[in-house]
Amino acid sequence: MTLHDLLALPACIDVTTDSRSVRPGWIFVAIQGSSFDGHSVITTAVANGAIAVVAEHAPDTTLSVPMVIVPDARLAYAQLVQEICHYPSRGMRVYGVTGTNGKTTCATLLEQMFRGDQQRVGFIGTTGNRYGGVQHTTNYTTPHAHALADLFVDMRDHGVATVSMEVSSHALDQHRVWGVEFRGAIFTNLTRDHLDYHKTLENYARAKKRLFDMLAPDASAVFNADSEWAPYMKRNCKAERAVTVGLGVDAEVRIVDVDLHLQGATFTLLRQRSDLPILPERVVLTTRLLGGFNVMNAALCAVLCMLDGMPADRVAALIATVTGPAGRMERYPLHNGAVGVVDYAHTPDALENAIRVLRDLSRQRNARIHVVFGCGGDRDRGKRPEMGRIAAELADAVVVTSDNPRSEQPAAIIRHILGGIEGAALERVTVVEDRRTAIRAALDAAGDGDIVLVAGKGHEEYQIIGADRLSFSDAAEILAWNTRSGSA
Repeated sequence: MTLHDLLALPACIDVTTDSRSVRPGWIFVAIQGSSFDGHSVITTAVANGAIAVVAEHAPDTTLSVPMVIVPDARLAYAQLVQEICHYPSRGMRVYGVTGTNGKTTCATLLEQMFRGDQQRVGFIGTTGNRYGGVQHTTNYTTPHAHALADLFVDMRDHGVATVSMEVSSHALDQHRVWGVEFRGAIFTNLTRDHLDYHKTLENYARAKKRLFDMLAPDASAVFNADSEWAPYMKRNCKAERAVTVGLGVDAEVRIVDVDLHLQGATFTLLRQRSDLPILPERVVLTTRLLGGFNVMNAALCAVLCMLDGMPADRVAALIATVTGPAGRMERYPLHNGAVGVVDYAHTPDALENAIRVLRDLSRQRNARIHVVFGCGGDRDRGKRPEMGRIAAELADAVVVTSDNPRSEQPAAIIRHILGGIEGAALERVTVVEDRRTAIRAALDAAGDGDIVLVAGKGHEEYQIIGADRLSFSDAAEILAWNTRSGSA
């Protein structure tokens, strides 16, 4: 028996990987997870009414229902989901963004540009899923296969025609987006992250590459040429419109004449490939977003939109009006003359980029840079000392604190961070384990013209301590301090 045969069963209604949710007429797929093996509850699923089972190996007991053994249960699950849900994204224009940093920003810029172009747009990503006036918070950058299919069904019912979505490495590795026909895709960059899951950088990159391997010939693909991983991502990509964008001379679309300032940036895109008539030879763009890395984000989005047929003058007009997502370099002027900045930077590369951007801008005002950050628990431990080193070397003052410690002890995480800081740099570092107190201490220490970067959590409105998800927002803490201190 095959998966196709299972779908032909007359009683077949739905599919699930949770034995507790099985109902009569459902197919159960047993998945080996990181903490639980679905194969251990196959008999429970059958007792609850499963009419068939899909698994990677047979159970010890004989089953009363058909079983299909597959090499990859996650892939089989995604395939069954798409068949049962009738490939709900078909007919929509779906654009995916993947990379270590910049996914949320690029996906948000695309969302705003498509909406500004009078398209009915849906968004799927870290900051929530939204469409047609509906807004859902989410625990996943990219939903699991069935949740994603259900989301596309609801978007279709709300008249959504265009979808901008973040595509995480976990989602690609677990085949969550199998069956989604992407019209376009962006690769932002690849640096160390999620090695607790992928184990090696090569595995991490291989997962990211799946998005571009999925593309059809009539799709568009845009790659950050300044990333050493761009050639790998582009290799064997079937999209006929596959273009690299970057500052280097080898980029097929080169970014030149970059002018960074407190109001954003102005830059020029220069086409260097003669066989890309769909792109203008030269276009000047302006963005409200801060920093060189956001110039790259804006450039990637602009090129994708032009490859997809949006006129260059329209792209320029829309790029000039879009804003960044919540918790990405969000600025908060403070009563003491300082500026608070909330950013999601939670990787070494992102933290370094954020501090360097603020350092460049602060030179105009001879300001000091204060950084508050921590590292999440139950996640890649190797990046902790590296982030500590970066913060201590680049900032004037650093407060190391807690950031979603989960099941780990905050003090242990902080010790890992401090392990990367040596010599005189340690004198610039203070440890304040409680995040609220740490933010207040940095704001208290800031003077007129200074910048206080609170990094790591961005848009998040919670703090995960143990098994508890407690209400907490970096932005709300800055605003509360400003109100309280300003009225004192």
